[in-house]
Amino acid sequence: MSAASSSNAFDPVKTFGQLLERDDPMPAPVAAVETLAQLVSRSDSSTIQELLALLRDASTRIAAASFNPVAAQSGTALFMRYLTLQRPPPEMSFDQFKKELVTRAREFVRGSGRCRDIIAAHTSSFIQDGNTILVHSYSRVVVQALLNAAQNQKKRFQVYVTESRPFGLGLKTHAILTEAGIPCVVVLDSAVAYVMPKCDMAIVGAEAVCESGGLINFIGGFQMAIAAKAMGKPFYALAESFKFTRLFPLGQYDIPSSLPAAPLSFPAAADYDSRTTASSKCGGADAGGGVPPTPVRPMIDSKMPTPLEMSDEGVRGNPILDYTTPDHISLIVSDVGVLTPSGVSDALLAIFAE
Repeated sequence: MSAASSSNAFDPVKTFGQLLERDDPMPAPVAAVETLAQLVSRSDSSTIQELLALLRDASTRIAAASFNPVAAQSGTALFMRYLTLQRPPPEMSFDQFKKELVTRAREFVRGSGRCRDIIAAHTSSFIQDGNTILVHSYSRVVVQALLNAAQNQKKRFQVYVTESRPFGLGLKTHAILTEAGIPCVVVLDSAVAYVMPKCDMAIVGAEAVCESGGLINFIGGFQMAIAAKAMGKPFYALAESFKFTRLFPLGQYDIPSSLPAAPLSFPAAADYDSRTTASSKCGGADAGGGVPPTPVRPMIDSKMPTPLEMSDEGVRGNPILDYTTPDHISLIVSDVGVLTPSGVSDALLAIFAE
């Protein structure tokens, strides 16, 4: 079987998706490394050129299929960088070289959780007794840092967590912290500015940390950073070094995307042939057309009205990620140290240096 036929037999996109669909999925960069390791282990490539071509093709396909190609690319870039820097001894066969490559990749995957342990230890010094902390959505490293501070450092604090529409991931954070005995309240995404004055700090995770020192995160992270800076609250980002990526976006619309259309695009003029069509295309609650009734709660003891809901098409047309600019970030806490945003570029040089 040729290397090309091996590639056809193994579907890297399907494998990557399965790793991310687990109940407690791997971070996307780690899943990308594991996927490429499985590809190498099944490959019949007999030269480094064939293997590189196979891996580049798989990396491109994974990024194109991922809703967050930046996170996937940070993992595949690490794998490819490691491969290109290897200088196997002359007596080592190519099959042995591939086995060694897979072994090292699997060691990275197994050891990736240690990054969160280091970050949790660094973060504990920022959390003090009596603090009120605002966190965004769900992040493994943020949750682990909070649990470490409460359970191992015996610190007492309380947490506000954003709901994090459209997936509601803040509810998972709330469930974990509440089960651990940490006082936690879910706040609406639209209530971030309202609750910020009551908080001592804001802590977020990251889908990716850019060379600029900015963050790519679930939508809502940037508005939290803006509110924190406006009210003089420190804004800390916790991120493993494998999420550092050589990307330098200038704004929100420079984030790479695999979506067929840009988020929040207006429908074509042809879609406005009728009021019903316009209502459906704009993601209104009543997809069948017409203006929906206003939800009301006239008295304090009245039951909560049924809220209006966006259509699935409307939700899909909204952005899932945003970019937090480095001037809104106080510090980035990583397994390679506590960095200022400007220090990320130096850390990337160290990671990708020979």
